[in-house]
Amino acid sequence: MSAEPQWRIRTDPESRRPVFAAALFIIAGQTWIAHSLSLRPVWVLPLIATVLLVASIAVYEGVDTPGAVARVLARALIVVLVIANAASLALLVHGVFVGSALGPAGLLLAGLALWLVNLAVFALMYWEFDGGGPESRADGYPGRSPDLVFPQQQADQQGLAPPTWKPSFYDYVYVSLTSAIAFSPTDAMPYSKWAKLAMGAESVLSFATLAVVVARAVNIAHG
Repeated sequence: MSAEPQWRIRTDPESRRPVFAAALFIIAGQTWIAHSLSLRPVWVLPLIATVLLVASIAVYEGVDTPGAVARVLARALIVVLVIANAASLALLVHGVFVGSALGPAGLLLAGLALWLVNLAVFALMYWEFDGGGPESRADGYPGRSPDLVFPQQQADQQGLAPPTWKPSFYDYVYVSLTSAIAFSPTDAMPYSKWAKLAMGAESVLSFATLAVVVARAVNIAHG
């Protein structure tokens, strides 16, 4: 019989506090972007996201095994953050090619901020959904397999990392960064349909944002 995969080993669940801090950074960034691009009303999506974040913190703190409500809150937060980014991208495109109250430099800065926030949002998404979430990954992926397979989880790479290695939030930040820059997986490979769709969506959004930023930068350079 073949040995049990390394990723089936149970470990302690990862703390959500760095992720909550990242979500707060995202909400603050999206609020600034929405204000800069005149998304009206500015407060709606940031307020919804803040309420979901506060509710998630209240539900998750002190709980080893989150229930269905906790998972719904966490995933609803990610959905709201993705919608806010998509709305900001639409306004950015409109501002660059149709017109905006922002000056050229302001639009360029808003585009760069949106690209950075988008990277953080997808890192949060990968972390929350891969293998059923951080608690499921710590429990050895019961009843399922990884959606994103890292080199350390592959049989021919075992021995290059501790036997108890599991991807952390910072690993998903790197996955999001490579997907946003290279427009393709360079570290973890997507194996499930949702993971492939998510990485594809991030690449498209990242490419569109960078294309708009480059267009604005060229206009600035030409005066």
